[in-house]
Amino acid sequence: MKMKRQKVIFKGKESIPDLTKETDGQAWKYYVALGFILILTVAVYYPSLLNGFVYWDDYNYIENNQLVHTIDLRNIFSTYVKGNYHPLTILAYAIQYHYFGLEASEYHVVNLLIHILNTVLVARVILSLTKSHLISLVTSLLFGIHPLHVESVAWAAELKDLLYTFFFLLSFICYLNYTDKKATKYYIFALLLFIASLLSKAMAVSLPVLFILTDYFKGRTINVRGMIEKIPFFGFSILFGIIGILAQKTSGATDIVNYTFPQRIVFACYGYMSYIFKLIIPLKQSAFYPYPLNTGSAVPDTYYFYVILLLGILFLIYYSLRFSRKVLFGMGFFSISVFLVLQLLPVGGAIMADRYSYIPSIGLFYLIGEGLNLLWHSKFKSISIIILGGFTVFFSVKTFARCGIWKDQMTLWNDMIDNYQTIPFAYNNRANVLINQGKYRDALSDYTKAIELNRNFGEAYNNRGSVFVNLKKYDSAVADYTKAIEINANYGDAYANRANMFMTMKKYDLAYKDYSKVIELTPHNIEPYINRANLLRAENKTEEALNDYNKALDLKPNFPNVYLERGILFSNIGQKDKAIFNFTKAIEFNNRYVEAYVNRGNVLLDEGKFNEALSDYNKVIDLNPRFSIAYLNCGSVYMQKKMYDEAIRNYSKAISLDVNYAKAYFLRGVAENFSGNKNAACLDIRDAARLGYPVPEDALKQICY
Repeated sequence: MKMKRQKVIFKGKESIPDLTKETDGQAWKYYVALGFILILTVAVYYPSLLNGFVYWDDYNYIENNQLVHTIDLRNIFSTYVKGNYHPLTILAYAIQYHYFGLEASEYHVVNLLIHILNTVLVARVILSLTKSHLISLVTSLLFGIHPLHVESVAWAAELKDLLYTFFFLLSFICYLNYTDKKATKYYIFALLLFIASLLSKAMAVSLPVLFILTDYFKGRTINVRGMIEKIPFFGFSILFGIIGILAQKTSGATDIVNYTFPQRIVFACYGYMSYIFKLIIPLKQSAFYPYPLNTGSAVPDTYYFYVILLLGILFLIYYSLRFSRKVLFGMGFFSISVFLVLQLLPVGGAIMADRYSYIPSIGLFYLIGEGLNLLWHSKFKSISIIILGGFTVFFSVKTFARCGIWKDQMTLWNDMIDNYQTIPFAYNNRANVLINQGKYRDALSDYTKAIELNRNFGEAYNNRGSVFVNLKKYDSAVADYTKAIEINANYGDAYANRANMFMTMKKYDLAYKDYSKVIELTPHNIEPYINRANLLRAENKTEEALNDYNKALDLKPNFPNVYLERGILFSNIGQKDKAIFNFTKAIEFNNRYVEAYVNRGNVLLDEGKFNEALSDYNKVIDLNPRFSIAYLNCGSVYMQKKMYDEAIRNYSKAISLDVNYAKAYFLRGVAENFSGNKNAACLDIRDAARLGYPVPEDALKQICY
């Protein structure tokens, strides 16, 4: 007779004796221990508070992100940033910017504070699940001090990791309260906090699946009602998943590496096992982990070993169900939360990232806590102390040191290159820092290395072109800009840089063509209009130049530089009143605009308005006491007023600031001649001629012979 298979429904808790419970009378010890964990966490992350910003997302998220410079909720909640939709994170940046400006240390303080809160929430989650003080403390300790979490805490741009985790864990706690107490308010809180987590980072979409895993772990009945209550959570997960995909499409990312799907499965297995290895023994950390081969190459045989390892782990998890659900829960928590970042769906050019382990690590740390708890309640108590002590010291030292890697850009790029010599953008970014330090030869070497690693790296060609400009190798610069354009026909910066180079080389027709292309690509950018107008002004095409200046002002009516350049045009064609009007407008929008004061002073001087001109030049000197031209111009005013001693004094000041200022020597010589000091006048006139000033022959004869 065939027996009917009975359906198993999991109810109640495991029958295995629970050795993990502590008495309520010992609760104070738990909170004291948790306090020490938090103090240790602050201590190991202290170096991060001394760090600055790094121009690797910090620039795009904070320094150059107009969304955070004003608290405009409508724009914040309707705009993608860097291919992501995380308006709560952007709002948090906006609030910080409102109070802190660009003081980097304050942003790092906020990051660390949220990490501390997350460490407390991890302890609370594990305590709710296990009712064990020891397991809760071990998990929170490892979470708080682990080196793989440095990237999330010490990098200002990773606030999104910390913030979404904060709401994620709060939602998890509310769900646990709901399942324990059956109170609807906890369900509502869980849903609202889940939405807040999604609004901080779309990675939170895995939470509903973790709810199902938790139900199984706690022995909660798996039935239709239990699934229905999760429908709203899955609904929001799907919605934000779609939003995330749409956001990625707007990013214009060029660093995504494409492999076949079978290859991606192999890499996913490698990434999965690597996260486990690094969470246990975090060696050779890097801010970027490149793929081990180029697109189209065969996967090395050694990588298939990771597939076998993963299959082995899956078998062990299955086998462990004979004894307990704990291994399944811990590994399931890790696997579910890490799944989306295993690059089965390609995002970016890295095979893995330390920051992606932030939430998944909780699952593994929980299992370590369970293991140490078993040792603690057996005859191997001393071994558990040694293991935990070893982990604590090792992780603390590594984390403290790792925070220093994020100190500034140079330390970050150097560390990345020390770990992997195959990352093109690391060389490119280090070269950017070297340029700012004036080390053009070193920067040239790094840009060339980046291009050798990736022949289609348009940004590196564009940047190397700028180095060639500084080295006055103009033909090489044009060649690199042209190559960048060949790689990306819509590369606006390369067109603009090449146009500027053509201007320097006086190839105006080619420069005009490139500026026009930039305008076509970025019609709302005023810079190409200004540059093309300046070109047209140089060619005496007044009406066309005016049209471009006016277009720029239509786009940005309060931009002082346009008024300055348009004022120069009017000054050149003799329309002095319009020139003065434009220089004055420039000053109204920027009352520290030195060039505008100088140019207005020059026009006033030409019109014989000496006192007004002198006022403008003196204003320039107040703003920039080392601006030699202002002293020269003051001297010219005093010359017109026949105040030769004052003129000589100002010319002398200009020369003291620039000992090769040929025009100042000539004019001082003229003033000295008028004041009757012919010997000094002759010396100055000869110095002017020696420095290349076109001294009239008759002036030389009149003064020196």
